Amino acid sequence: MFKHSHSHDHSHSHSHSHSHSHDHSSHNCDDGDNDGDDDISIDDQDNEDEEETDENEIKHFKTVVEAFFSYRQFANNWAEHMRDYFNERLTDNQRKLLPNYINKLDAMKQAGVGNANFLHRIGAECNQVFQAEKSSSSIPQVGGQDKEQQDSCSPDPKNIDKVKSTLKQFAREWSSEGKTERDATFLPILEKLEQLFPQTDDPLRKRSAIKVYCPGAGLGRLCLEVVSRGFSCQGSEFSYFMLLASSFILNKVSKANEFTIYPFIHQTVNVLRDVDQLRNIKVPDVYPLEMLPKDPDCEFSMVAGDFTKTVQSKHWDVVCTCFFIDTARNIVEYIECLAEMIKDGGYWINFGPLLYHFADHQDSIELSYEQLRHKLSHVCCI
Repeated sequence: MFKHSHSHDHSHSHSHSHSHSHDHSSHNCDDGDNDGDDDISIDDQDNEDEEETDENEIKHFKTVVEAFFSYRQFANNWAEHMRDYFNERLTDNQRKLLPNYINKLDAMKQAGVGNANFLHRIGAECNQVFQAEKSSSSIPQVGGQDKEQQDSCSPDPKNIDKVKSTLKQFAREWSSEGKTERDATFLPILEKLEQLFPQTDDPLRKRSAIKVYCPGAGLGRLCLEVVSRGFSCQGSEFSYFMLLASSFILNKVSKANEFTIYPFIHQTVNVLRDVDQLRNIKVPDVYPLEMLPKDPDCEFSMVAGDFTKTVQSKHWDVVCTCFFIDTARNIVEYIECLAEMIKDGGYWINFGPLLYHFADHQDSIELSYEQLRHKLSHVCCI
């Protein structure tokens, strides 16, 4: 935990070019009948080239939603390819040694259908919400008007990998199976936050007045946990795959354990048992609406984009980072941006390793823990 101690003069851009948000400031975590009016909004304020940004926004949104739709075709082709290889390349004697292999492939194909149904629901909901937010009928439904057309979207390997990662992230953040991992990573942050700001009946010291910021928010579970403890919280996420999926799970579910997914079927290496690969996961393990506090002053929102480009100077009481700072190409920039956005006397609570994501690239700054602490000593009081 790092306590911010003094101000700095950094030249960070404070303009909000655009943002997606599923704003819960009025507890708009709706049930399954929600029409999506308040789920995702787009703010183009202070944008010098609004039309170009709007066009790029639509293009990127279309790419992500098409990836969700195209999973069905990918999963079917994937399972059929494995079946064809088994039938055509193995000898009769070799196939006899694997009597249950076809049954497993059938189960994997059916599990892929389950995943596809879930992902299609996300894509379809996002389609409706995005059109409503744009208030324009000129934006066509991504993939066409009906389910059959949408599911015929051609898979892109790079984007399919992101879809598969999103499925695993659902298991990590929104299933009972992921609780052990969440307890190991989220709880230290949450416990420190509650220690710094004890619950009180003093109306002048309400937790809802404490503004917490969580960059790299993923599917939003840490943010929801922060809000459930009475704090106001905003999460930011660079990946639209994560952002659209988090919007769905926070806004569009009607009960706990509503959906069944199979996030591990594509994990084909180092598998101990078939049942491990084929096991189903129920999501979400909680009903988000029930976790929101009753305090109407407690705000909850998620925004899209690179947090270094939308720094709000001295705006946040606490910044919480979880497995995040090593995602930087330039970790020094991350530190300076975090220092700039935290109020004087505020806090930075960090949990996670220094497993730099771009370590295999030349364009990356990879500090040791010793070097990192030295840098922090210049911008924060450790």
